[in-house]
Order: sequence, then C-alpha cells, then structure tokens
Amino acid sequence: MVFSCQKSQNIGLLSNTSNNGGSLFQNVEMASKEKPVVRKNNLESLAVGRNRQEIERLMGPPEGKSLDGGNGYLWDYRRAVFDESSAKVYTWSLISFKFLQGRCAYINFQLEDLPPDLMIQENQGFGTGQNLQSNLSE
Repeated sequence: MVFSCQKSQNIGLLSNTSNNGGSLFQNVEMASKEKPVVRKNNLESLAVGRNRQEIERLMGPPEGKSLDGGNGYLWDYRRAVFDESSAKVYTWSLISFKFLQGRCAYINFQLEDLPPDLMIQENQGFGTGQNLQSNLSE
C-alpha cells in the first residue's frame, strides 16, 4: 500500500468565518472587522506549538511583550473571546501566549467583559479614534 499526504498551506489559523462552528473566529456583531471574536477552545488547540510568525499572522502584532521569569516570554492581546463552556462572549479578555524555545507552549485566558468606564467612553465616541479635545469642546 502506498499513501500520499500533502501538507495543506491553509491550516485553519487564518479563517474568520464560521460555517460549521469549527473555525477559529466566531462571527458576532460585537467584534470589529479588524479583530473578530476568538473561539477559546479552537485558539488553544490550533496555536499551541506554533512559532512567533504564525501567531503574529493569526493575531496581529502583540499589544504587550514581556519576559516570563527568564525561561520564556509572553505576548499579550486584548480580544473578545467566545467561551464554549459558558456559551458567552467575553468582550475584553486578556489572552497571553507563553513561548518557550520559539514555540507557543500554552495560552492563558483572563475572560473579562469591557469595564463600565471604558464602555461609557466608547459610547460617547472616545473609543472611535476621535480627538478627546474635540469631544470636550462640544
């Protein structure tokens, strides 16, 4: 018997559609087009073992970088996360990718909703990139 395997170039990390519920991103109205809602379980299973370039291609540039006790480093992102176990979208979750030897070793999620102070600012236009001074003078 002879078997042939071809490695697919599209490994599912960059998908932002959810036709069958198995994609990495969940399409939800709360998500912006630049930063779709991330499905927690899919991100965990697809990102562990990937290198920095693959994670950056998937998530974009990290919003924070730090060393983790000298044996690795962390990349942090703020994203909306859909948690399958609670069937809830947490709108302001902190996602930390832990890298060891150049590969993602694990992902830590702090599932949180947008704080009320930031929600008020966003509703007043502060979160849309408008100049704070122009909002104060109106």
